[in-house]
Amino acid sequence: MVNLVPREIADSIALSIREACQLSSLGRTKLYELMSSNVIPAYKVGRRRLVLRDELQQALKSLPRAGGRS
Repeated sequence: MVNLVPREIADSIALSIREACQLSSLGRTKLYELMSSNVIPAYKVGRRRLVLRDELQQALKSLPRAGGRS
């Protein structure tokens, strides 16, 4: 399997919005939606908005699983 996320992004503690989108496979709009509803915590540093990698992973794990019909 090919890893499409550059190593420096995967190893970062804090991610830019672009990097968080790459790492999570979420679109920008959905990421902002989850941040505004406090599902994914975001931090402002100057004009930049950052997401902590560990918090992004935890938030994604806490989302409901996609279910199919049984």
